[in-house]
Amino acid sequence: MGVILTILKWIGIILLILLALILCIILLVLLVPFRYKAAAQVDDPESHSELELKLFKERSRASAEVSWLLGIVKVLADYPSKDLVTVKLFGKDIGLMEKLRKPKEAEPEEEKEEEPEKEEEALSYEQRIEKLLGKVEGVLNMVDYVYRVLTGSCGRRAWRKVEKRILAILAHVQPTEWALDGTIGLSDPCLNGRLAGCMSILMTFLDEHLAMHTEWEQYQCNVRAQLSGRLQLGVPVVQAVPLILDKDCRKVLKKLKKAKSKLRVNTSAAQPPAEVPAQSRA
Repeated sequence: MGVILTILKWIGIILLILLALILCIILLVLLVPFRYKAAAQVDDPESHSELELKLFKERSRASAEVSWLLGIVKVLADYPSKDLVTVKLFGKDIGLMEKLRKPKEAEPEEEKEEEPEKEEEALSYEQRIEKLLGKVEGVLNMVDYVYRVLTGSCGRRAWRKVEKRILAILAHVQPTEWALDGTIGLSDPCLNGRLAGCMSILMTFLDEHLAMHTEWEQYQCNVRAQLSGRLQLGVPVVQAVPLILDKDCRKVLKKLKKAKSKLRVNTSAAQPPAEVPAQSRA
């Protein structure tokens, strides 16, 4: 009896240790912030007559980085680097892109692709139009149903709650530092005027972050952009949990799931009826 109690005691201790480790990992993921930063640049300082796409691509650069837990985990993205995305653990590349580049076994897709093509060829012009109209009707009915659900009394209450939570999440996710500066010219007075109008509107709200100039006569794109911030996953989770438990949100979600069934019913009704063989008609 004592041996069994000792075994159960050690099993309980091991389970408690495992639960404590799982709880610590969950708390680390939720409370330790993810830090992100990104930068992009188009280096074309000399104005010229028209846009050259090849030159634009050659002079474009972009990079992004997401780090977590004091840089132990890093995800790097760089354009136009050969390895577009790099994942590092303790400063070492785990070779994500190499694993993705491994050739996969070829699947016999030719037989699968031939059947739909034969079915499409068998349909007449009227049947194709009827099938297309059936799909359009299904989508429109689904949109109308979603609109009626969201504009109902329950939908309005749920949307007010969701809107409040979304604004709180966006306020937390927004970058703490960002800047956009440079010179842009579109070689068209009309387009340049519209661009300058947009910039003037943005300057009133984002004067500290935005410093853009306009080249009026020729094309030019010499722009630099950068941003950085932090994201704590605990904030979106805390904002989302009350919505999951809210009665109005759950009712609206159940009603919205019916929209998929309505779309399936309409698309299945749009399928042309199978032709009856001549022998059965007789």
